[in-house]
Amino acid sequence: MPNVPKWVADQMENLLPSKFMDIEVGTITRYSSELKQITFRADLSKIDSFPGSAINFRVSDTEIRHYTPIDFDKTNGTFDVLFHIHGNGPGSHLADNLKPGDRLKVSVPGGRKLYDHSKHSHFFFGDETSLGFYISLLKEINKNNGKVYGIFELNEPNLTIPYDIKTVPKTGDAALAALDNYMHDFRDSIFYLTGNVAAVQRFRSALKKHDISSRNIKLQGYWANGSAGL
Repeated sequence: MPNVPKWVADQMENLLPSKFMDIEVGTITRYSSELKQITFRADLSKIDSFPGSAINFRVSDTEIRHYTPIDFDKTNGTFDVLFHIHGNGPGSHLADNLKPGDRLKVSVPGGRKLYDHSKHSHFFFGDETSLGFYISLLKEINKNNGKVYGIFELNEPNLTIPYDIKTVPKTGDAALAALDNYMHDFRDSIFYLTGNVAAVQRFRSALKKHDISSRNIKLQGYWANGSAGL
């Protein structure tokens, strides 16, 4: 639901108050010119979430974008969101201009439950838009003593992001080459493919060539070239 009429968005906020929460911008951390992590403060005492859940930001009168909280701390009333500042849309514009003390209204966490608790081994593929999802699930996987690996196609300014992931340039077949190197150790994984729709499809085709069953592949496209949003 990337775009809705203004009156519909207004009505949703006014008539369904239990589905929204008021938040305040707290600490802001810049990892690069394109990656900005913001800690938000809110009363989370009655808010439920799950690893990989999404919240909806109303980024303009008529446009909504989905983001995954990295850490949802009900005790301290905070959660973090890692934003990709690409400069090409209203979500990027909103995130780039948020300042400490700014207040917003966002949806409570929801969305698809992609995390598979039954699997010990987890493999991720994505880009800048996937990092929040990965970090969110990484905390849960580590808590359950799971095995995890991620390959992320990132723009040059973001390749040194301080997280334990394999980063490759968003050019050529570097991600597929890295996949070949790790298939022996992660063949029995659940595979989470997120981010750009075309890249997700390309990576899925590579997994099929390695005889990975479709039931062990979870897909979540976040954006597509030429699309206003997913």
